[in-house]
This record gives sequence, C-alpha cells and structure tokens, in this order.
Amino acid sequence: MRWAIYGRAVVQSPRSIIRLCTSPQLKFVILAVLLLSPITCLNVEAALARTPIKLQRSLRAQQHSQQRKLNEGSLIILGGFPGTPYFEQVHDIAAALGGSDGLRLIAVDAAGGIGSLQDLMLLRGIDLALVPANVLAYADTTNSLGPGLRERLTYITQLYGEEIHILVGAGTSSVEDLRGKKIAVPPLDGNAEFTVRDLLRRLQIDAEVIKVAAPDAIDEVRSGTLAALVLMGGKPLRFLANLPKDGSLRLLALPSSQSWGDGYSPASLRPDDYPALIPDEQTIDTLSISAVLVANNTAKSDESNRRIAKFVPAFFGALSALTAPERHPKWGEVNLALALTGWQRFPAADQWIDRNLREQTALVQRSFEEFLRVSNPPGSPALAPAERRRLFEEYLKWTRDSTGAPSHARP
Repeated sequence: MRWAIYGRAVVQSPRSIIRLCTSPQLKFVILAVLLLSPITCLNVEAALARTPIKLQRSLRAQQHSQQRKLNEGSLIILGGFPGTPYFEQVHDIAAALGGSDGLRLIAVDAAGGIGSLQDLMLLRGIDLALVPANVLAYADTTNSLGPGLRERLTYITQLYGEEIHILVGAGTSSVEDLRGKKIAVPPLDGNAEFTVRDLLRRLQIDAEVIKVAAPDAIDEVRSGTLAALVLMGGKPLRFLANLPKDGSLRLLALPSSQSWGDGYSPASLRPDDYPALIPDEQTIDTLSISAVLVANNTAKSDESNRRIAKFVPAFFGALSALTAPERHPKWGEVNLALALTGWQRFPAADQWIDRNLREQTALVQRSFEEFLRVSNPPGSPALAPAERRRLFEEYLKWTRDSTGAPSHARP
C-alpha cells in the first residue's frame, strides 16, 4: 500500500510516515492512530511488530481450537439427489439430531446404487452412507468392488424398507408384458435404476430402461409410449396416492413364487395405500428393500471412528423424534435390533443395543414380578419354573400387543 504525505512525498510503510513528521506531538498522534486501526496493525513493522504477532498467534490458536471442535462433531453422510427418498431420509436424520451433543450431520448428494457404495469406499472424508440392501448383496456376490466386502464395511443399522411400485397402463397384466418394452425410472434415482435392472436380470426379461421425469412418464404410460414407470419409496407415495381414479393406470404385481435372494423382502400394496390404483379387496405383491446405514471399515482414521461412535447413541436416541407426524410414517417401523445377517455391526451400535436390551429386559422383569405379586394372594403356592416361563412369555406378548412396540429380541 502506498501513502501520500504533504502532496508529493510518497512513502510505503507506517514507519516512513512517522519519520516524515517533525513534530513530536504529531508523531504521537499518528502512532496512536496506526495502533488503533485494525487494518494498519497488520502492516506495522519492527518496533510495532510484537503486539500483532501475539495477536496473530492468539487468533491462530482460537481458529485451530474451533476447527478441531467443528471437525470432532461433524460427520459427512452420502444420501441421494434432491427429490429422491434417500435425500429425504438423511435430512430427516440430520434434523432429528438437531446439533445434540455437538453433532452435525452434513449430507452430500449421491448417485445411488453401486455408485454410492463406491464413493463410500474410495472418497476421502466420507463417514457414512445410505446404501440399499440389494446393492450390498449384489456387490458382495459379484465382487464388483473387490473381494472381502463384508470385512471392509461395517453397518450401523437397517432403516425402514421401501416398496417397489411398478405403474403400468390398463393393457399390461404381468411382468412378461414388459419384455422388449421401455421402462422409465426417475433421472436422479440410481437406487431405482439399479433395482429395475437387477429385477429384469433375475426375471430374464430383456427391456430398455430409460430415465424420464415422473410427471412426464405418467402421461407416456397412459398413452402406451412407455410400458411402465418404476418408483421406489416407503408407501404410500404421495405422488401415486394423488392420481385420479380413472382406470387408466394400475400397479403391477411381481411374481410371488420367484426367489429374489438377499436384499429383498416380500411386501404388499393394498387398496388403502392407493385407492385409485388398486381395486377393493385386492393385494399387489411386491418387494421391499431396506436402506442400510454403513461405514467404511478399512483405512479409516481414528477421528472418523470417534465421530461415528459419538453419533450412534445420539442417533438411536433421536429415533423417537422421527416418528413425529411431519415425518414419514415408515420411521415407526425401524427396529434397531434387527441384524443384517452375515455383516458386522459397528461396535458402538452393538454395545448400545445390548445395553438397551438388558435395560428393557430388567424393566419388563420387574413389571412381571409386580404383576405376579398383585395377581397371586399371599400364601399362594409358588409357581413351577415351566409355568413361570410360560406366563412370562404371555406377559411379553401382551405387553408388545398392547403398546404396539416392536420386539427388540435379537434374532
């Protein structure tokens, strides 16, 4: 920065300004102004350098402390692109955490399908990802991301299942009618695209999968230009539930006799899910695919492990907040104790579930003992062990049925 003093004299530093001053009083005033100015303080040299250096060191230390604190509580999670179910799920989780325990969940858009799993394994800085169970099973079976995937990944929990919705026109009555036709999936939903291709491969049906926005695809399915539109999501999908009941569209069933393999679970769609698309007293057989919250188990830093270990109890404790009316009703179906067979769970998740299970069991046991004390008058003969176990099992069943709570017994 260049400074002009007394019209012609040009100087380049605060010290030069002071040298040009002949009056001691003026020197003092200028020196005070230079010291009080936050911009000029950064340019003070030599004799004025000590205070700025100390200040810079202090600011640098504060920045490092703040940076360390932010990084210790921030996790990066792969979800999905805007408009896809996984995008909504990760933002629900982030909102439920709400900064509790100093945690912050940073959602990153992801392509879905095998792409999300590959990004988790290879990209730096990614702590967690939502991956469909059928993608995990496929990658494990085919070694598409290399061998030993079950040792290279660890999972936190399974979330709720998403049903496959195959929307067709009135002239399509079975999946065989899709042979040689065009099937649409949403452009940004890699999970739906992967699932459609996987189902067609298993059914040995040759069809063309194209990407078309759902509103446009609806019109093309009606006209017969497209044979089907496939959507994935927890039922009921608002987009389908709001369609008019004009008989031009229906939901297609998947063969119930087909063996689908790991990653798929039987599911059904009913008239109360989609009154406009399913006739009364009819059930549409379909499949459900769980979202799995997974982490990389190889070359992971200790910092990432600590972040995830801190996240697990906070997330598990926040699940009740996700059952609020404004959230998807499927959040109420999450069963943390449900194991993903053959895959290893993150240690902090296992520990939380075991501790919670012991606490619940002890609570139920105390309630049962109180029930026996009240129901059996004093002096009654002691129950035989077999009878006691039978009554306890009935009591557990009655408790679950009356509260609507899922069983947390480990499978």
